[in-house]
Amino acid sequence: MTDESVPAPSGPRYIADEIILYGVELNDTSGVAHLNVGMVGKAELQVRLASTVGITGSTVLAYGYAFEGHCYRLDSTRIFIITGPNAEDAKGCGFDGLGYKMWRVTAASQILEISTAFGDARTLILDAQLPGKRSPSSYAITLRMAHRNGRLSND
Repeated sequence: MTDESVPAPSGPRYIADEIILYGVELNDTSGVAHLNVGMVGKAELQVRLASTVGITGSTVLAYGYAFEGHCYRLDSTRIFIITGPNAEDAKGCGFDGLGYKMWRVTAASQILEISTAFGDARTLILDAQLPGKRSPSSYAITLRMAHRNGRLSND
């Protein structure tokens, strides 16, 4: 029995800003990830990393991560494309022996998150733009332009 609060041990070398990402690899044997878009048997989104210089990557469905000796669970699963490190069998944070993998990246590693949402156009476009659901930065822009009728000074 493993303790879910104990992350995997450091790799062969200690890396101060290492993040261990826990999840499952979505790529099949040909390197393609198949994502259901809500039309089972009719359509799917396929993700494949193409490189002319031999860069390889993993499409990862992430459940949690470890950083500086602590384990964390993500609030919901997230999809990342990670280039570089190969997946290892998961150790630590309660993911041992359950078919999960882990990726060791640094805090400065460049990764891509794929955000997925499925719904009708009203929900994904119109309702998402209602006041209270927009990005806080969009409110800051509106407020700044409304102040003093758009003027930057009181002159």
